[in-house]
Amino acid sequence: MRYHVYAVLIQDVKDLIGQSNIIVCHTLRERNHCADFFAKLGANSDTELLYHYSHPDDLLNLLRMGAVGTLYSRE
Repeated sequence: MRYHVYAVLIQDVKDLIGQSNIIVCHTLRERNHCADFFAKLGANSDTELLYHYSHPDDLLNLLRMGAVGTLYSRE
């Protein structure tokens, strides 16, 4: 293939970021439990692309813990 399957979607995200006052920085999955949650959810899915129109229920607790600054030891 000449282009990535999601090239248009990726470019749309880049355009939206470029139009806003947003900074994107890399964080290891182990430090971002919400990203880790979605990575594991995707790895266990047979679907190529899944849109979430509302948050998965299991994500709320991770968001709450992140908001209060809960720290975890690295295993």
